[in-house]
Amino acid sequence: MNIMKNLFLIIGPLLLLLGSCGKEYTLSTDFTVPTELVSPAKVVLDVTSGEHIVLSWNGGGADDGSYVLYEVVFAKKGADLSSPVERIKSDFGAQPKLTLTHATLNAIARKAGIAPGETGEISWSVLTSKGGEVKATDGRNDIEVTRGDGIDNMPDNLYLYGEGNESNGAEGSLFRKAADGIYVLYSKVSGNGELELEGKVGEEEFGYYLDGGKLREGTGTIQIAANTNPYRITVDFNTLTIKTEVISNVRCIWGATYDVIGQLDYVGGGRFVAASRPIRFIDPSKPETNPPSWLSWIEERYYFIANVNGVDKCWGRMDGVSSERPTGNEPLSFYEIGEFNWSQWDHLWKMKGDLDSKRATITIHTNKDNLMIHEFSNISNL
Repeated sequence: MNIMKNLFLIIGPLLLLLGSCGKEYTLSTDFTVPTELVSPAKVVLDVTSGEHIVLSWNGGGADDGSYVLYEVVFAKKGADLSSPVERIKSDFGAQPKLTLTHATLNAIARKAGIAPGETGEISWSVLTSKGGEVKATDGRNDIEVTRGDGIDNMPDNLYLYGEGNESNGAEGSLFRKAADGIYVLYSKVSGNGELELEGKVGEEEFGYYLDGGKLREGTGTIQIAANTNPYRITVDFNTLTIKTEVISNVRCIWGATYDVIGQLDYVGGGRFVAASRPIRFIDPSKPETNPPSWLSWIEERYYFIANVNGVDKCWGRMDGVSSERPTGNEPLSFYEIGEFNWSQWDHLWKMKGDLDSKRATITIHTNKDNLMIHEFSNISNL
């Protein structure tokens, strides 16, 4: 009896604890959808405007007061919102509103079949979700949209030609499609700086040019001053603009010490290269690697710094998570480069272990399979 009593004294509280833990961590997916949608009745779009258009909603939410997630769906008025032309998460994913730029709403109107200079109506509604369950709002709101002048023959591929191009106009340089309507090219401009933009939509070809600072469709040229350094040329069909930025002083550095691993020179074709660079991980046990006195680990992390229009920017890993050592089976996107304001411990990669005490060529490809990536090649012993 004493044994049974002691077992009960031990097991009883444990069962109560497990029971209470189960109640504490039970995920409730009980929630309701918004009951009121709010948006302007009419919008005259100006893709150059800095003003915002706010869509919001009231009512609904989780029964326990916790967060739900929202996504706004868009379609041409009268079309089925279950097959939207666009889906956008709400502000921060959980706020009951969506803040849009004129350029974004213009792109949605284009997808909904409203031509430049025309007026049409777009419907929108909200999807609410929690714990993997998604519920659609019964109602929808309509916005009458008037589009300004624009370009709807958005190219599948965009090329730079002209006497000022790297190839002296002999062949086109292919832009990278960075986002819907946004195309980016790294290239030198020489000579008279006269350039031509040509796009392909299927088998059709279209020309684009600047008129009064705005992109137009048709035959014409753009002018960019010749420079010994390459440009980053961004063509934005959403805002009808072309932006040029001078790129210089591209270097690969160690995260801990900023020591330069390799200075990358622009060699043409959208590539920056540091050839046959010695690589030695910074090791506190190896004085020849020049470790600082405070370093207590082997530093194998790196990123790139590039001067963009006179300002140093980090060219680093796309996400901010802790870097992991690659094994050799990573997809190309593992080496994709994003641009950020510089912060010492963010956006770092780790090098493969077998690069230590080797010589390698470091290359940045600004357009490889429509990605901006980097690679280490021609690896040999020091």
